[in-house]
Amino acid sequence: MPKDNVFKNLSCRRTLFRAGYLSNQNGIALVTGLIFMLLMTLLMFTAIKYSSSDITRTKNYTETRQATYIAEAGIHRALNYFNYDGSGNSPGEASNGFNDELDSSNWPAGTFTNIALGSNGGTYSVVISDNSDGTATTSDADNTVILTSTGTISGVTAVIEAIIYRPLFISQYAILSEGDVKIAGSSTTIQGSSGSVHTNSDFTQSGGPTISGGANASGTCSGDQCDSSGAPVEYVPVLEPSDYEQYADYIFNSDGTIDQRNSDSSITTGVEGNVIFSKFSHNSQGWSVGNSSTVGTTIPNQANLYFKDDFKATSVGDSTTPWEVTLIVEKSISWTGNAYITNWKDTSLSPDLQNLFLIAGNDIKMSSMEQDTQGLIACKDQASLSGGANIEGYLISNNLTTSDNTVNGTETDGSGGLTLTYNGDLAAPVLNNKVSILSWQQT
Repeated sequence: MPKDNVFKNLSCRRTLFRAGYLSNQNGIALVTGLIFMLLMTLLMFTAIKYSSSDITRTKNYTETRQATYIAEAGIHRALNYFNYDGSGNSPGEASNGFNDELDSSNWPAGTFTNIALGSNGGTYSVVISDNSDGTATTSDADNTVILTSTGTISGVTAVIEAIIYRPLFISQYAILSEGDVKIAGSSTTIQGSSGSVHTNSDFTQSGGPTISGGANASGTCSGDQCDSSGAPVEYVPVLEPSDYEQYADYIFNSDGTIDQRNSDSSITTGVEGNVIFSKFSHNSQGWSVGNSSTVGTTIPNQANLYFKDDFKATSVGDSTTPWEVTLIVEKSISWTGNAYITNWKDTSLSPDLQNLFLIAGNDIKMSSMEQDTQGLIACKDQASLSGGANIEGYLISNNLTTSDNTVNGTETDGSGGLTLTYNGDLAAPVLNNKVSILSWQQT
């Protein structure tokens, strides 16, 4: 372009600018406002969209949580069914195991199907099933079952699965009794981390005994070893002797005959003529064995003996050769003279069965217990234990009847220098009165 034309164009632009044609900005604010309004509108619609999504998500989350809580309520209702009866007392339906629930004969489907909860239309349904314990689905082998609860509200469901278990019983007390308990003598000691006494009746003491964990009673509790009177009633399990006949090596029948259980579980009858039983005798008073017995020769040693009648013994064994035996007696155990007797722990049995030492359907009276041992002593009536032995374990007495006078009266007692040591660690071959939850998950 010619140089003079360039100067002409520049001059023209300066003239136009000075005249206001190119410097006029009328309408820019309007355009800017429109753009701003458009942006705000877009932001508003975006916010509304996400707010709507959040509301939906919040509603779904709320309903899911409500359904979960409703399902949890179903699990707790089922636990209550097993643990408490209709009057609120323990035990509930767990007292006879889970089989009658698994086969539907005692599972109240009406109580656990579409049960309304609250006023918003929520319901729960609970079903019971067996876990993988290797048995049929309608029988339980390991005291463990599965509860599955489905909670529903507004078409939303949540499912919770709980594995529940009925554990073996472990006492929290060295002496646990339904009836009165008396501990006597300054040399009588109850000790250990669970060295305490509980009775659902009355407790008394005399002669200054030592109870390291103290004593408490649901009735009255007197003496300096007492912690409390009016204590809550505790569950006292009943050990039924007949439940353990199946583990006996020898069965002493009420007609004077003796059966032997063989290693293949078959029974050989009429073995009472064998030399190993020659010091046992039977009459109208039951079975008895005398102090002229020789352990392992005229009476069987390291054996589980089951008696279907009363059992009486005088001094048997000595400190060098104590009688190593488990005694399960359908009626009473009465022992006079020195009792050099120790628990036989058959390693072919489970630990809870090995813990059985002296079990009686009526009373247990053991005077002059001289042999230290370990195990569980249990009777359905009263017990009276005395002597200088240290027994590591615990005592249960149920006080169910007063018809047997082996132990006179209705009182369980410990005296005569006996030491009972218990650390809360012995399981009994009887189930607890309550179920508990092993695991819990939402599926």
